[in-house]
Amino acid sequence: MTQMRQTSSSNNRNTNSQLLTEALMPVLRRLEHLKPLLKSYLSTQTKASQQIIDHVCSSQGKLVRPALFYLVCDMTGYQGKHLDPIAAVCEYVHTASLLHDDVVDSSQLRRNKPSANSIWGDESSVLVGDLIYSTASELMADTGYLEIVKTFANSIKKMSEGELLQLESLFDVLVPEETYFKILHGKTATLMGSICKAAGVLSEVSNEQKNALEHFGLYIGTAFQLVDDALDYIGDKNTVGKEVHADLLEGKITLPIILLREQANESEMAQLANIFNVDKLKVEDLNSIIDMVLEKHIPAKVMEIAEDYTRKALTLLKNHFPESNARANLESVARSLVYRLS
Repeated sequence: MTQMRQTSSSNNRNTNSQLLTEALMPVLRRLEHLKPLLKSYLSTQTKASQQIIDHVCSSQGKLVRPALFYLVCDMTGYQGKHLDPIAAVCEYVHTASLLHDDVVDSSQLRRNKPSANSIWGDESSVLVGDLIYSTASELMADTGYLEIVKTFANSIKKMSEGELLQLESLFDVLVPEETYFKILHGKTATLMGSICKAAGVLSEVSNEQKNALEHFGLYIGTAFQLVDDALDYIGDKNTVGKEVHADLLEGKITLPIILLREQANESEMAQLANIFNVDKLKVEDLNSIIDMVLEKHIPAKVMEIAEDYTRKALTLLKNHFPESNARANLESVARSLVYRLS
């Protein structure tokens, strides 16, 4: 039964992933132009760092974050000289965080390829992550907009705090929902908020519009991570790009577990508490949790919450920016990020 559900979900994800690809078509040419620039902006003098840079640049995903930046710039009217450098910053901050996260999590797989730390070791991966962060900082400073530097710096700080808070919360089945959303905000949402705001800064829109753009990014970033957390239970390695159930195996308490906890009877709650009272989950315990989550249709509930955040994001755009083809393109990407048709 579990396998049948996962297969059906995988088919849906493949279809909806195509929707994202189609939604990105308006900026596809710019994304292709950006790819070689991502390597050229990074200056390194060591063989190991160049190998790691080549590795991570060869296994890039759909470049969703730069695409988001380009689309917001289209809507707000910025096409100046800092367009590509800040698009690179959007990807650099994300890439550097992944290099660091994979070390923290001892991950062996990233986007269906061996992670950098599994090949070159933790030390080299962390240092190349630092190199990428520093390059991003230089590109931000080159714009002359201190607000852009502060915006991304604040996100990097929150991303680190989110990871630390998650480490503190491992295997704590009673972690509050508020703490979970703080972690989520740091892991994903804050960077997407900064990306959208940075486009507004370059376009010199009003403070009210910059605030709307930042919250638009925060909302779709939240939705994106909620879907990711649901896919840890209903996805598969080929479509997710990493080992499924990885978060659960690492003791990360995400919204599916929190919702399960809220619906569990006394016996189920005692079972959960006993399962997580360890440093490592057993396979049979893992399967028990997955079965409970699926039986109570919790992934679908998580997806509904993700849709609610997407609707909030789209409402912000409609309330602060006039209707246009550029806005419609941005709305299309926002919808597709939660793998939804509407």
